[in-house]
Amino acid sequence: MAKYKIHPLEVARLGAPLGVLSMGGDMQTFIVAPVLIFYIEGGGKKIVMDAGIEAPGEQGVVHGFPVVGGGGEEGVRAALKSVGTTPEEIDYLVLSHLHFDHCAEAPLFKNARVIVQKKEWETAFHPVPTARQFYESSLFRNLEAMDLVLVEGEYEVTQGVSTLFLPGHSQGLQGLAVDTAVGTAVLTGDLCYSYYNLDPTRTELTDLAGTTVAVVPRPDLPFLPPAIFVNLVDWYDSMWKVVARASSRDLIIPGHDPSIVGKVFG
Repeated sequence: MAKYKIHPLEVARLGAPLGVLSMGGDMQTFIVAPVLIFYIEGGGKKIVMDAGIEAPGEQGVVHGFPVVGGGGEEGVRAALKSVGTTPEEIDYLVLSHLHFDHCAEAPLFKNARVIVQKKEWETAFHPVPTARQFYESSLFRNLEAMDLVLVEGEYEVTQGVSTLFLPGHSQGLQGLAVDTAVGTAVLTGDLCYSYYNLDPTRTELTDLAGTTVAVVPRPDLPFLPPAIFVNLVDWYDSMWKVVARASSRDLIIPGHDPSIVGKVFG
């Protein structure tokens, strides 16, 4: 059985209030976080999870968030070049969900089979009111012209790589369970933005600008939800699913944590 390596690749940097990271957090302090795609190496097939964010306009923002250091086609191509490939060479593109910072450059992956949860596809066109600002149908409607596959629940992308249905942040979010040489790793997508969501006892974090900021520890909670979610009951159920599936918590990989940039898992 193939054993994979997971490469978190930065395609852009996004500024956001610290309070987006967690419920009830500080909305006055801004941090710089990575927009990531994940390249999964091994097994004879090339797999990528997520497709980045649009290039910022003249004001330097995307959907109200300041974006620097990439974005758009240039950001995705540069990221994949760093691991010796291109979007056209990717066999499978797994979209964790269809928020604006995860699917914008999907058309670049013109030869890939594109895998989306059916629930995410259906609800992205008619999201709950609080989630409307994170969806832009023009970014994903064109997926119908690609090799789009809508799946329900767990789906084997290829041997040793399977989707996990992880609702909570969005109604149809999915992660990936990946067999590596050191055990099963789980890519959580935006179920977890950072390790602080997984381990609320933390007291600080360092962003991509090298700034260390204090966060409020919550040792009373098993996990700390991000500020953006559609269903907290689903979110906690999904977190327990992730913990059960990963071989260890060290192999749980959040969607936007600055500390994973440049690392290789497995």
